[in-house]
Amino acid sequence: MPPQDRTTIHIRITPSLLKRLKIAAAEGERSMNAEVAARLERSFTDDDDNRVIAVRLLTEAASILDKGKA
Repeated sequence: MPPQDRTTIHIRITPSLLKRLKIAAAEGERSMNAEVAARLERSFTDDDDNRVIAVRLLTEAASILDKGKA
């Protein structure tokens, strides 16, 4: 990603979470910034995919339930 497409944020985390991030970054051979960005990106992708599936299933279930009430 080109530098002009990036925004800096500041967050507060516990020392134990910082330690876990440092270890994960080292194990993945990437910077802490890259580790955090990858984890955030992955969490949104998983959530979005799961949300679409959940909404579809709930819509189908609601439709089935509504048909049973008639």
